[in-house]
Amino acid sequence: MNTSQTTARGIPGMAPIGRRQFLGATGAGSLAAVLASCTGGGQSSEEETEGGGDGTLQWWDQFRPLTQMLEQDLFDPYMQDNPGITIERRELAAADLGQALQVARRSNQLPDVHSLAGLDAAPAALVSEGWFQPISDFADFASSPVADQIFDGLHRFNGDVYAVPLFSSRQHATIPWYNAELLEQAGVDPDDEPVTWDDLRAVARQVRDNTDAHGIFLPAQNPNYLNAIVVQLAMTAGAPGEIDWRTGEYVQDSDPFVQAFEFLLSLQQDELIHPSSPAMIPRDATARWAAGEGAIYPWGPWFIGDLASESPDVVERGLGCWSIPRPDSEMRSVRSGPAGGVFWVSTDSAQPEAAAELLLRMTQEDFQAALATAMDQPPALLDAVETADVHPAYRDMVARFAEDVRIAPAPEIGHPEAWRVLAEMRPVEPGIGTILQSALSGEDLDVAAELRTYREAMSAERERALEVVQGEGAEVDQDAWVFGNWDPESDYAIEDYDAR
Repeated sequence: MNTSQTTARGIPGMAPIGRRQFLGATGAGSLAAVLASCTGGGQSSEEETEGGGDGTLQWWDQFRPLTQMLEQDLFDPYMQDNPGITIERRELAAADLGQALQVARRSNQLPDVHSLAGLDAAPAALVSEGWFQPISDFADFASSPVADQIFDGLHRFNGDVYAVPLFSSRQHATIPWYNAELLEQAGVDPDDEPVTWDDLRAVARQVRDNTDAHGIFLPAQNPNYLNAIVVQLAMTAGAPGEIDWRTGEYVQDSDPFVQAFEFLLSLQQDELIHPSSPAMIPRDATARWAAGEGAIYPWGPWFIGDLASESPDVVERGLGCWSIPRPDSEMRSVRSGPAGGVFWVSTDSAQPEAAAELLLRMTQEDFQAALATAMDQPPALLDAVETADVHPAYRDMVARFAEDVRIAPAPEIGHPEAWRVLAEMRPVEPGIGTILQSALSGEDLDVAAELRTYREAMSAERERALEVVQGEGAEVDQDAWVFGNWDPESDYAIEDYDAR
């Protein structure tokens, strides 16, 4: 996971595919089946345009809670205003989306617009490899309501805008969502919030001992889910994140990371985790949480939107959330980098103008208000939540983010060529999520040693990437990752980049 913020909801349902890696085991028959399942026939949008006369814009994403809102508030109005354009959207599970995009890329059948879920690559890497085309030639993003959130190295490359932030960066994916009915059956008052890791453990134990349900879900089939949980819990234990921004060094083997591992492993040792968790991806855990098989599920802000669209009766029965727990009573923030781009326009798209116009509409205040109502990730225009028709638990969650989350620096913003290094860097495995996955499966691991090996490998990979881009003429070094004026408990504002 990139410490400067993954692409929106970019936590896939299985181990991701590396940016230079293709599905080596995929045969011709499997490839055709995947494409058919995603496009309905395997043809490209360009081929459909030529065959059907009207312009067809293919749109792929993983945002299940946004389905109705996208159709009613974006696609239908746009098609009414532009009768020559037909928008065909495919919603896939994040893991399936990542695989389908890899297959489509190899066969020149990418959709016109897609998100990046399931692709284990920095957006800069995909831009440098020619996946996308810029959108600023087709729409005026410099005058959009989110113009002050569009940054070089995240959304803008070589002066051209490729994507825009649609969601707020003030969020994290370790929100303890709880089933109020199960807590009450267990004799737990939901208002008596578990503040520490031990408090959360005690609640889970009380649920296990006093109901037929399990305490906590931890869908361990998903390494990126586990990675996020570890990193965010480590920050509550005092880690700056995966990088110490004051020195620019990776710190994944520091004591807070080891403590986060030990806490999660202790939950399993105490038999507080749902026993089927090792075989679950997040969508499985959501369904089983909704069925009442467990009381607590650490997951992201979109959880309630997923439930509202798939299991509204569960929402009505009662749910809520707590702040991310920490190892002791000391309050420490979770850091999140500036929000990245969400939707990107394929290089081969025959409809770049329509795609750009749609993305511009998504930045407007009325769409941002509708986005809040869908209860997925909080919108980039965060004030829209205040007046939106949302569940009280969602409003409570956004208020907690204001207290719990601080905005971290991003090297891509601070140095004009840092994104080139990120584009060159290759995934390092086993990563944090994979190490935890192995430990949860019962493998006898020296966690501290595994994390040290990973930290050393990450440092070496960055050094290698720096040497490559320096050899190509880039004037960038590790100082691009150093922000000496960074305060862990304050937002790193745009003016701080010039003051460091």
